[in-house]
Parts: sequence; structure tokens; C-alpha cells
Amino acid sequence: MSHEVWSFIESEEGKLRDTAGKMAAESCRTAKIFDGEPCGVIFSSHPFKVSEELKWYGLKKIYFFRSETPLSPEMIACSLHYAAVKLNPQFILFANTPLGVEIGSRLAASLQKGFISNCTDFELEREKPLARKSIYGGKVDALITWMSSPPYLATINLSALENVKTKSNTEPEIIHNEVVGMVSHTQFIEKWKVSLSKLSLKEAKIVIGVGKGVEAKFMQVINMLGELIGGVVGGTRIAVFSGLISVERLIGTTGKWLNSDVYIAIGISGAPQHVMGIKETKNIIAINISNDAPIFKYAKLGIVGDLYKVVPSLINIINETMKKGK
Repeated sequence: MSHEVWSFIESEEGKLRDTAGKMAAESCRTAKIFDGEPCGVIFSSHPFKVSEELKWYGLKKIYFFRSETPLSPEMIACSLHYAAVKLNPQFILFANTPLGVEIGSRLAASLQKGFISNCTDFELEREKPLARKSIYGGKVDALITWMSSPPYLATINLSALENVKTKSNTEPEIIHNEVVGMVSHTQFIEKWKVSLSKLSLKEAKIVIGVGKGVEAKFMQVINMLGELIGGVVGGTRIAVFSGLISVERLIGTTGKWLNSDVYIAIGISGAPQHVMGIKETKNIIAINISNDAPIFKYAKLGIVGDLYKVVPSLINIINETMKKGK
């Protein structure tokens, strides 16, 4: 067994996704814990050149797989299977994205290895690797180990990923690999952009949440803000009962759990069952007229004020900024 720690680095149309640097950093962090060698794995239909960004994470190697045609998760997992059997890395890590989860689970099944999802940390205890993950809605942490031999497969919780760079840049060795030829059982047919009204809350980068402080007649303004910033509108259980949003847009313990970059809470007090659904959001902005609303405890930016004045002012500021940008 080699002591390489592989991080699957996602790309699309020749461009790295926003988790790329974080997964490179995760490879280095995990490699330090287990005295391993940090490596990246990239699949693309475009020629690869190490971007300036990836040089700042301390990767020693990048295994690059190029295919002239788009690859399905099934085909990527198949190529990773053969590479893992040949090189036997210590770890293979994926971001806990839809793509990462699918490829990781397919790979674990084909290798017949254990697979631990949504991990937040790793540690070594008595020469045995342990993975930490949150359970019971984040109230408890569990330590789990693999019963199978390496490679150890896991996905990393998105909120646990950190963009930690090294003090100096390094040029990782690029190792070119062939994609294993196989007949895929799935076929890519079409790709299209989904309108904000149909986009799932779980897939949205920006989410606007409405609560009992919002009146039905004001939803038109909320939707206008959503269109301007590319945000999807959801909300609390009371917002569902009031007919402001559909039940599919409910955020909380009995609804959707968000992984968005930004969550704007408008007229939401911050009940525990709602907060559980937004705890993995990277940045929370709260607008509430009450300065002691619990939601402010979780907000990176809090605005105390009348939402019926704050939101229109925010829209005006965005419009003016967009005009100046032109």
C-alpha cells in the first residue's frame, strides 16, 4: 500500500469547481494526520495545466485522466477503480456534492470497501483511522472506522472544507492516465439552465428565507430581490402555513437542509427547528426588526430594521451598482 491521499477535484468544461482548492487543502490536511502524500485526481475532456490556484496547496502529484468525450460518474468510478487497484492509495476523498457522493459510492461498491459519508474530521487512534461525522441533526458527533483494508473512502462535509493555502507554491508532478474503456449504461442527452422558480433549494448557491414577519403582498418584492441576486426563495413552516411558499420550499428539520453559500433570512426569528436547516450555510444574513431575535446569533451580518424598508433599499443599491458596473 502506498501512503497517498487522493482528493477528487471536480471540474466542468475545463474549469475547476469552487470545491477544487478546498479538496486540495483537505488532501494535505489528511496526509499530515496519517503521514501520507497529498495527491489530486482530475478528470476532464480539456487539456490540463496546473492552475496557479492549485500550486498553493502542497499537492505532490496530480493524476490527470483525459477523455475526448464527456464522462459519466459510472465511467469515472470505473477508471478510479483500476487506478486504485494498481496504486493502492491510503485514502480516496470526495467533496460531499451530488457528483462526489455518486462517484464515491460507485467506487466503494466496485472495490468492496467501506464508505463513510459527510465526514467533518479524521484522526488516528492506536494505528487505526477514525472518521468523525455529525449525527442526530448535529447534536452528537460519531467516530466511525473502516472495517475493510485501504483505500479508505469518504466524502467530506462541505462546511468542514477549508481553503487553507501553504506559504509557498509548489509544482505538483502531473501523471497522465488513460480513461478505462467501458460501455456506459447511461447516456448524457441534454443540459439546460433551470429557472430560479424550479431550482432545488439544495442546489442553490444563494437562498432567501421568509418568515412570519413577511406579508403576502410583499412576496413580489422578495421575488424581485431573488431575481436580481440569483437567489431561490424558501422559508419557515409558518411561511408555508401562510401560503407564502410551497411545502417543497420549507427549510428546517422537517424540510430542506441547505448547503448554500449565502442565506438571507427575512422576517425570521430563528426557531431551533429552522436553524437546524441552515447550520451548514457558509454565510447567513439576517434582517429583523427585533434586535434580540435569536437568528442574529448565527448571522455573519445582521440588519436590525423594518424589512419593508430594508429590502427595497437593498434592491435599489443593487440596481445602482449594476448600472455603474455597465
